[in-house]
Amino acid sequence: MKKKNIVRIIIIALFVIGIAVALLQYKREQTALEQPDVGEEPETVVLSADENPFGVEIKKINEDYDLTKNYYKNYDDTGLEEFKITGIFTDKKEYIVGLRKSGYCKYAWLDEEEQVVYIEMTQKQKEEWIDRAIDEIDKELNSLESEELYKFTVEDDYTVIKLDIDQSALIDEMGEALIVLIYDSELYQIFNGNENWSIHIMVNDMETQKEMMNIQFPKEKFRLSPDMWEKVKTNE
Repeated sequence: MKKKNIVRIIIIALFVIGIAVALLQYKREQTALEQPDVGEEPETVVLSADENPFGVEIKKINEDYDLTKNYYKNYDDTGLEEFKITGIFTDKKEYIVGLRKSGYCKYAWLDEEEQVVYIEMTQKQKEEWIDRAIDEIDKELNSLESEELYKFTVEDDYTVIKLDIDQSALIDEMGEALIVLIYDSELYQIFNGNENWSIHIMVNDMETQKEMMNIQFPKEKFRLSPDMWEKVKTNE
């Protein structure tokens, strides 16, 4: 191939690449211009049947995300059961957004006066959620079977949690497991009609099997501190 032709091909290639880059930049700029500012998004968006099997028209998420029942434009609770979730171990906004995306229930919203999350669901969703809570508890307990520094047991229809723990155990790690067990035990009780749910938590020193804590949660707070082991040793 002649040198002149090679140069021509290179020039054409560079020209085409330049156009492609320019078009890409233009597209980005147009997208930025077309993107509405926060708070100026369309009030509602209808999701597909796969994303929203109930066909409910809902407000699009933005920084002014509505956590209340007003989020649902076509709210209709016919045939649904309502439950109040009082024990939430995360940010309420994060929790409600997660529930609305999950499909676990039909409605999830915050009562601003009570500062409590309400959920509404079908009988089928309730049964599925109960089964899911049981499975999560079983999975958590099974995952801890090889743990040598602490051991959990859950008893009596998820109203009792027993913990044997060694002083050298990592409290944060144990705490993560405890939150899972408490939360799913709470859901099991609530969905089975016990709105005033309560969990009897008993903590023993793993080495001596002496009791360090005996509380009714959430009425009483769970606080595990080093001085509890000191008291156990003192009373030996």
